[in-house]
Amino acid sequence: MKPIFDRLRHSRSVLNQFGFAKWFYHLSHRLLNTLFYFERLDIIVLPRDELKPLSRAPKAVLSTRWADRSDLERMQQAGTWQIDATLLGNFEQGDACLLSFVDGQLAGYTWIHSLGNPEIMPGLVISVPDQYLYNFAAFTLPKFRGQGLQSYRHRVLIADDQWRGKQGLLAFVRSTNFSSQRGQDKSGYRRIGSLWLLGAKNKYWIFASAELKRRGIRRIDAQKLRNGSDGSWYPDKAQGLK
Repeated sequence: MKPIFDRLRHSRSVLNQFGFAKWFYHLSHRLLNTLFYFERLDIIVLPRDELKPLSRAPKAVLSTRWADRSDLERMQQAGTWQIDATLLGNFEQGDACLLSFVDGQLAGYTWIHSLGNPEIMPGLVISVPDQYLYNFAAFTLPKFRGQGLQSYRHRVLIADDQWRGKQGLLAFVRSTNFSSQRGQDKSGYRRIGSLWLLGAKNKYWIFASAELKRRGIRRIDAQKLRNGSDGSWYPDKAQGLK
């Protein structure tokens, strides 16, 4: 019975925090997923020239620095930072983690991928246009939430000299992750298209919006990429099960 009560509690929380329309979408999404796997991933971009100012002046001293391997290993051992073997593997492959601090205390982080072929979900790799950095895996400790750290980290990423040639950030957000959507909106992210996943959780078709095709954002064969070959493809319609 506990899972049922947990779901009801979460559903009530969605209604209270985000209103009827989002609650209805959340409920419809859950009902659909009792019949088959369905997910909508919204692809969002934050152009450099559309970055919103911080919503309010921080009351504390905010700072950042890039993480090294020892930082990430200590955070993994602490068990409270959601640093797992996958993220450590991403670091070894060239991804970078920006740590954020509040009055000198480690408060959170965000990651970037600059190689143009991030694995956004297990087995689902997409191509990212050269003008964008892929931004992912943001986390803030609960006691530091509400201080605008996510927007602050986005500003630091875009302002970094090593990314001066990039037009902005690209990311994705699940259509039911309303909290993350709210945080992305505060920074100035906007949706440019969607990927729809339909089928079973480990075997699904992928549909993509026309705007993603126009921008060259396409699926890449993850296995061939690991074997050293691009093997990319982009479906005009649903293509065989993965």
